Amino acid sequence: MKELLKEYFRPSTSWVFLVAFTVASVSGFLILDVRDAAFGAALAALVLFVAAFDIDRFEIPDLGNLGILVLGLAWTINASGVDVSVLAQALLRIALAAGFLLAIRAVYWRVRRTEGLGLGDVKLAGAGAAWLLWSNLALALLIAAGAAIILIAVQSLLKGEKLQATTAIPFGAFLAPAIWVAWFTQVQTDWLV
Repeated sequence: MKELLKEYFRPSTSWVFLVAFTVASVSGFLILDVRDAAFGAALAALVLFVAAFDIDRFEIPDLGNLGILVLGLAWTINASGVDVSVLAQALLRIALAAGFLLAIRAVYWRVRRTEGLGLGDVKLAGAGAAWLLWSNLALALLIAAGAAIILIAVQSLLKGEKLQATTAIPFGAFLAPAIWVAWFTQVQTDWLV
């Protein structure tokens, strides 16, 4: 684990992740109750790990997705008590979110004959759904897609290049932090209503 962290949190970029983690954690402890803030800090660490990994390798580690999923289910149980209906709704969101992105992946493959969305992104959407209500899941996907499009457009303008349909985008690097942002906005309201 030490080697993995050393490899993906290089001194040149690690300060960005440290600042992001600090801002996420401090804002959580200032605004949320202590339990939600602790869960939020753990989620922030996981999504930043996933984002860094995806930026570097264009893949999302299963361990990161599993951590987000398990921690999300733990947070759901902690927030709702052991409410079977709330847990069943979370499991349904997980399956449908992953299924939705899997369908997008399959359609893209059929139309373009190339991979447009990795399985790690599919799993990440499912894992993130453990944390989010339907509307906030849609918000996370919208934030991620919008941020990715804006970044690619700005990069293209700065480099003076045309946008290419084949430009590779580490979507998980956008989706992972968007999950935290959507969860943070959700948890400030009565999310069970």
